[in-house]
Amino acid sequence: MYLAHVSLGQHAVIQVLWRYLRPVDIEALTRFRDNLAHGHLARLIRPALLPFGRHHWTSAPPPSAALTPSKAPLAPEAMQTWADAQVEIPLDPVRGPAWTLTSQTFTDGSTVVSLVLSHCIADGLTTAVAVSEAVRGERRLAIHPAVRSAHSAVTVLAAELQRMVRDAPATLRALRQLAHAACTSRGTPKTPAASRVVPTADDRTVVFPSAFISVPMSVWDARARSRGASRLTFLTAMTAAFAEALGRVRDDDVTLLIPVNQREGLSHTGGNDVSLATLKVRIDEPRGRLHALQRRLRATLLQTRREPNRLAALLPLVPFVPKRAFSAASHLALGALADLPVTCSNVGDLPKDMLQIDGNAADRICFRGIDRPVARRAIEARQGVATLFAGVISGNVFLSFVAYQPGVVTEPRHLRALVERLLADHELAAEFFDA
Repeated sequence: MYLAHVSLGQHAVIQVLWRYLRPVDIEALTRFRDNLAHGHLARLIRPALLPFGRHHWTSAPPPSAALTPSKAPLAPEAMQTWADAQVEIPLDPVRGPAWTLTSQTFTDGSTVVSLVLSHCIADGLTTAVAVSEAVRGERRLAIHPAVRSAHSAVTVLAAELQRMVRDAPATLRALRQLAHAACTSRGTPKTPAASRVVPTADDRTVVFPSAFISVPMSVWDARARSRGASRLTFLTAMTAAFAEALGRVRDDDVTLLIPVNQREGLSHTGGNDVSLATLKVRIDEPRGRLHALQRRLRATLLQTRREPNRLAALLPLVPFVPKRAFSAASHLALGALADLPVTCSNVGDLPKDMLQIDGNAADRICFRGIDRPVARRAIEARQGVATLFAGVISGNVFLSFVAYQPGVVTEPRHLRALVERLLADHELAAEFFDA
C-alpha cells in the first residue's frame, strides 16, 4: 500500500471525528493521545536496508508537543470545512508523524475532535481497537526498536538476510502463481471499457465531498426487516442505490467492493488485513424484497473468507519489482476501474468506550476513509470515487458517504442533497453529524 501511494502521488487516510455538545476535557484528551502513542498506531514503516529486503514496522517516537485547545471558536457551518482541513495536514508513514489528533470549538458550544492517520499503518478495525485500548489506558510494548546506531543497523541487516532466506519458498510459490495467472489470462477477451468522462485540465486539489449521518439502530433494523433483509444486506442495498444515484452504473449493474476482515482475532497487530469481495448488483434489485441479494451476499462473503488472499500471496515479490514498473502497474490498476465500483466498508459493532476519549461519551461519532487532497484532473481521470463507510455504536448506525462524481457530485452540498434523497427513498430518519 505504501509503495502504491508513493508511485501514484496519493495518500489514503482514515479520519475519526467525535462531536461533543460541550467543551472537552483537554487533560483527559491529552492522556488519550499519549496512550494512542503507545498502542497500535505507535509505528512507522522502515524501508529495507538491503536492495531486495522487505519493509518492516519500526516504533514511532511519542509526540512531544502539548495538545492545545483551539484559539477561537468557529461557526457551526464551518464544521465540515474544518474536518476537511485536518485531512490536509501532512502525514509521513516513514519519517512520521503518521497520525494527528486535533480539536476545535464552535460558537454553538460544541467541540469536534479529529483523529487522522495514514491508511498505511492501520485500517478501520485496527483504528477502532487502537482507540478503544487508548480510552481504557492500555499500552503495548514497542514492536521494533528504531535504527539509531551502527550496531543496531548490523542487527537489522542480519534480520533482513534471515527474512529473505525464510521467504525464499514463498517467493518461489508467488512466482509460480504469477506465471500461472499470466498463462490462464492469455486469450481471455478483454471487457470493453465504460464510457469515460473527459477529464478536466484543472490542477487545483480537492478534498472528496463527505456527508456523515447517524440512524437509530431500531429504525435501521425495522426497515431491514420490512425488506426481508439483515442489517448488512440493507447496507449493501443502500450502497447499490448510492451507486445508482451517482450514475456509477454499467450494463444495468453496479459493482460493489466489500472489504472482508481476514484476522484471526483482535490480538492481530497488522496494519491492514482484508480481502476485497466483488458483488454485482442489478439496479432494480435493491428496490424490492432483498432475499435474493442476501443469499448472494452471504455466498460471496463466505467464499472470500475461505479463499486464500491472492494479493497477500504475491507480497514476497514486491521487493523485486522496479519502482518504474510498480508505478506503471499502479496507474494501470486505476485505469482498469471501468466498472465504476463503489466501496461498501463496514466495521460492524464497536465498543461503547470508543466514544469516551475525554472520559465521557461523545454525542456523535463518524469514520471515513479518504484520499488526501488530489488534483481534480487526476480524480476525474479515474472517473470519480465513491465509498460508504458504516458501523454500529451505542444504539446507532453511523454512515459516512464519500463521493466525487464528475457532473453529479463535486461539492459537499451536492452530496448532502443526494444523501437526503436516499434517506427519503429508504424511509429513514437520520441526524447529520453537524446538525
